[in-house]
Amino acid sequence: MKFQTIKKTRVYEEVVKQLKELILSGELGPGEKLPSERELAKEFGVSRVSVRQALTVLETLGLIERKVGGGTFSVVEKVNFDIDPMLENIMKNKDQLREPLEIRRILEPSLAQLAAERATEEDIKSLEDSLKRQKELIEQGKLIIEEDNRFHYLIAKAAKNEIALKIVEVIHDMIWQTREKSIKARQGSELSYQGHQKILRAIKTGKGEKAFNAMLDHLEEVEALIMTHLAEGNI
Repeated sequence: MKFQTIKKTRVYEEVVKQLKELILSGELGPGEKLPSERELAKEFGVSRVSVRQALTVLETLGLIERKVGGGTFSVVEKVNFDIDPMLENIMKNKDQLREPLEIRRILEPSLAQLAAERATEEDIKSLEDSLKRQKELIEQGKLIIEEDNRFHYLIAKAAKNEIALKIVEVIHDMIWQTREKSIKARQGSELSYQGHQKILRAIKTGKGEKAFNAMLDHLEEVEALIMTHLAEGNI
């Protein structure tokens, strides 16, 4: 099996394209296992997050099936519908969210880094209370959209940079849709909550780089959730 190194900016799209071609051409036959995420990332020359995003799209479209345990994936029977229009719809709608997602990547990891370095005990308590409320909402079967937004706002507040906080307030409506779409995706609330737990743990260590990476990982997962939501035709 031969893969090409990825050079495009939106690398997950190229991963989707190459794997789709291998599946539909029959080179990856029904029931055949794909390499692990780590191996695919190495073969493509991309991050595991980009591979995970691509696999999320392919799974939602019915081209692959994820097996519990082992971290490998199995190709399902060849589908009898045209994948390209569905992928085109996903990418078209994804483009509409490009700028809000980009601004989140620019701002939020750095704000999390500052929060780790500057958060007071009161800030940490507020974030813990937000996580507690998120857990309660999930247990009640409710969405956590508003509390998700509050959690990220509290991080910006804990960064102790008034200009950055004002920017977050100004762009609130623009980035709200990305949170709403990720939360509404299947298991969105639970996955978002798990990401928030990791971010808070990193902030509490006081290590800025760790908090930066935790937030960046969370935003990558948010994009994957949004693609799932798009592929399911819910946008």
